[in-house]
Amino acid sequence: MMQSPSRNTNGNNGCTSSAVSEHDTIRRTARVLRQLYQRESHWLSTRTSDQSLLLSQQGQLSLNEQLHYGEVAFVLLRLKPCAIIDFAGDRAQLKDYISTVIEPTIRDLNALGAAAAKSLAAADVQSRAADSNSAWYPRPFQLTCSRINGQLASPEVASWTGAFVLYDEMWTESANWAKANLLDPLCTTVAEDTLARGLDYPGSLPTNTEDMMTIVPVSYLGRMKSESGEWMSDRWECLTSFVVLHHQLHQVALHRIRYEAVKMFDIEMQVTMDTSLIENLPMD
Repeated sequence: MMQSPSRNTNGNNGCTSSAVSEHDTIRRTARVLRQLYQRESHWLSTRTSDQSLLLSQQGQLSLNEQLHYGEVAFVLLRLKPCAIIDFAGDRAQLKDYISTVIEPTIRDLNALGAAAAKSLAAADVQSRAADSNSAWYPRPFQLTCSRINGQLASPEVASWTGAFVLYDEMWTESANWAKANLLDPLCTTVAEDTLARGLDYPGSLPTNTEDMMTIVPVSYLGRMKSESGEWMSDRWECLTSFVVLHHQLHQVALHRIRYEAVKMFDIEMQVTMDTSLIENLPMD
């Protein structure tokens, strides 16, 4: 669970408190994330038909599955050490997307992270940082988005070269994991369980034929509200997705509770699970 903000009187104006300051920071952050969502939506809407076909992997994915504002929010909340920003269908478009959409957002967000670093007491930062399982915001952070330049592969992805990694330089676990497992040019392979830890996925991929029959794809869907409280989209869109095996479904329930902290940024969330593959499994 998130920690409750402490309250301190600010003698400069006699009426403000740290709680008010945190509320203002959350409000400003939600505004930046709205801008990110709008940038992403506009960028996707300006793709040519050929570019859209590549991004959707020849129609296998919808374009709203290519949004990354949810992943950015989860890293901000200190839930995910890292997020991979990628268009597997066409990485040639990534450079423009990163410079047009992601980099302006990081600049705006990092200004808020720097302000938090100045305003939060060192003892408070240390005590909150010790609880690595809980969402924490506002907090000090410095987001970085770096390209994977090495010849990196994983069991499910033949090449990660050209994808980008979003991580936090001020969060030791985040920076160390990204640099050791994704950004080190001498690292040529990354195991799926290692990826799951760095990307905070609660399940695992199948390792044998029997496991293949127990896969459950899970998606966290989101809708963002405007500052006036109106929906910014007429549909639910993918915030993040992963797979679990059927015996790991209980882990999703706990994982979901942590991730619902994204509501502080005016992002509503719901979970969908495709259980079609396990419906015919024999009962124990």
